[in-house]
Amino acid sequence: MYLNKEYIRKESLDLNELLCISDKLFNKRNHLSKTIAECIDEVDIDLDRWIERTKEILNRTSITPVRTKQCTALRRCNYYPVCFDESNEPDDSILFFTTNQHKLDAYNRGIRHIHELPLNQIEGFRLQYAQYMASKTNKPFMDRAALKVWMKQIQYPISYLDFEWDTFAIPPYENMKPFDVLCFQYSLHVETQDGNLKHYNFFESKDCRRHFVEQLIQDLPKTGTILVYNMEGAEKLRLKQLASQFEEYREELDAICSRMVDLSKPFEAGLYYNSKMRGHYSLKSILPVFSKDVSYLDLDIQNGLNAVFAYRTYDDKDEEEKKEVKKAISTYCQMDTYAEYIVYHGLIEEVKNNA
Repeated sequence: MYLNKEYIRKESLDLNELLCISDKLFNKRNHLSKTIAECIDEVDIDLDRWIERTKEILNRTSITPVRTKQCTALRRCNYYPVCFDESNEPDDSILFFTTNQHKLDAYNRGIRHIHELPLNQIEGFRLQYAQYMASKTNKPFMDRAALKVWMKQIQYPISYLDFEWDTFAIPPYENMKPFDVLCFQYSLHVETQDGNLKHYNFFESKDCRRHFVEQLIQDLPKTGTILVYNMEGAEKLRLKQLASQFEEYREELDAICSRMVDLSKPFEAGLYYNSKMRGHYSLKSILPVFSKDVSYLDLDIQNGLNAVFAYRTYDDKDEEEKKEVKKAISTYCQMDTYAEYIVYHGLIEEVKNNA
């Protein structure tokens, strides 16, 4: 039994349309593939050998972790921090060299810094070049000309925008599909050309989609650039989904999407790299590069998963607890847009200082 991804909920939930039955399982590409019997026929397991191997592992006094590509395949293993302590690695450690297929072998040979890797073992991506030069010169790498071109598209007033949302396997409200998301929070900082910075905030529980859209349209300036960090699979996708659910706002939401610029692109494209980023490109990893005074560590909620959990338990709390939860979630989301502001102006300063 599986969920029909094309099902669109109406006023009430139709389980006959939502749930589908098949004798096949889904493969890694999320397509119906083989039956359970076919899968079993393809697997020949010597249970006795695996039992003995398991006993051997359990009887060991200690286990020496061995770093392999599987540790970070698709996404990092949950036990990675337990097995490998990267806090003792230098900021330009070879282990942080993005998408390099030779880094593990090089590390085992005693190579610790990116610039020590032989040039014929570097694939030549722009981001790798930025990391290599930052390691070699022991200072941040910047493609100043490319950064200036990227910055030319930014127009005032600048809107720094961030959403928080929850995902629902079973659509709880009308016009939602399985695994659609519901945006319950946004933070918006608006910067005018004279340097004035004003903040707008939205938070609601339950089915707040229409109010979310209406308030966002009202709060956003009608002109200027909307800066969002890593927007393609996040905020922009959320707005397109809302446009499909509320056709009357499609034109306005499409106009908002057309003004969005992704603040993560200069870092993903290797236009700027500081070894303090240690191979990471999230907003939380980049913020400390540009500010020592502003930190997520001072917040009650420090990441998106914590924010979603707090949101899920919001309606079960009394009024006083609700105020505390709303404040904590809003403060976290506000930090994201303020961080965008800091990072953007940090790039401006880097360009000026390296003229």
